[in-house]
Amino acid sequence: MGSAVRLAAVQHSRLLDSQPEEAFDSLSRLAARLLGAPAAFLSVVDADRDFYKSHHGFGSPLAEERQLAGRTFCHYALEGDGPLVIDDTHAHEVWRAVPTVQSLGVRSYIGIPIFVDEQVIGSFCVIDMRPRAWTADEIETMRQLGASAARELGLRSALAAARIEAARANALALAREEVIAVVAHDLRTPLQVLSLGTQVVQRALLGQQESTTARMLKAVEAMRTMADSLLSTNALMAPAAQGFQPFDSAELARDAMSMMAPIAERASISIVAGVLPSATIRIDYAQMLRVLGNLIGNAIKYSPPGSEVRVSAERAGSSLTLEVRDNGKGMTQDELSRAFERGWQGVEGMARGDGAGLGLAIARTLVEQHDGAISIAGAPGVGTTVTITLPCDRAA
Repeated sequence: MGSAVRLAAVQHSRLLDSQPEEAFDSLSRLAARLLGAPAAFLSVVDADRDFYKSHHGFGSPLAEERQLAGRTFCHYALEGDGPLVIDDTHAHEVWRAVPTVQSLGVRSYIGIPIFVDEQVIGSFCVIDMRPRAWTADEIETMRQLGASAARELGLRSALAAARIEAARANALALAREEVIAVVAHDLRTPLQVLSLGTQVVQRALLGQQESTTARMLKAVEAMRTMADSLLSTNALMAPAAQGFQPFDSAELARDAMSMMAPIAERASISIVAGVLPSATIRIDYAQMLRVLGNLIGNAIKYSPPGSEVRVSAERAGSSLTLEVRDNGKGMTQDELSRAFERGWQGVEGMARGDGAGLGLAIARTLVEQHDGAISIAGAPGVGTTVTITLPCDRAA
């Protein structure tokens, strides 16, 4: 009776060590009254003990402890499909050897095995301290009361399963909503680039057509990648490691700066390239372009006209550090501590109403999926610096 499947069903029932409940206590009282027996109980049997979910007629200390260790009659009741009926425990050496014959004085017993999801988890029982010939009506009464207990447990099991399924469906719905929020957030920047770039082309500024077209193509490619990610919710936030390709870090930084240039120009902000050493990093190019685009976009958003956003890098051994620094309004220590929380926005961000508080949370997720780290520093009136550290190939 200690099979792994049965014991798993016992655990799944969540009855072990649970509080008494009137629904089961009333059945135990009814069984004792109808059969004129001193005690009746519903036991749940695990590998080491009987736990009494309900009982009527137990004395101290069993009434308070609600459990017995070792072999009991209930173990034998679990071995058959039908009732275990014992008229006199002293009449057979097997029954005489059960400890409760001596400890509780059990002389007669009826036990009805209780099944939940086709697994026997315990028994509904009545005992007497004197021998008695149980009648067919008494046995049938116990069978019906045991069936009532099993139905109650079955309904609870079905309700628990329904709740789990409802929670799963709710989690899936929330996940879909999050996917939509992430995509909506990340499409805002490349769409803005396309809009501004198209206006430039329409004004026929021939000297800028080539660079503008290049920016537009990169933005289109970024949107295409994100649209492809919609085919799999996992693909959106979890780039496959086998899809990482070697890429030059300096080129990645320049591409992100080029992509964000029209937005910076409209805000009268300069994007300045600091030191950008060449290093080979293994990345999902589109995803890391998202990260740098988000960081540069945030810097532009919270910087005053005429200021600059500086993008620089430094390599040390097998690590590359990318830095996006602005000289904007900066952030308080409380704001810095919460900056990467999904959905959180500072007071100014909420006042602006043009974001969802997802950019830095997305950036951290994607950087960590590249085995990297991201941090933020700054102070009010000083500006903000976001630093990304990624593994890179050592210099030759």
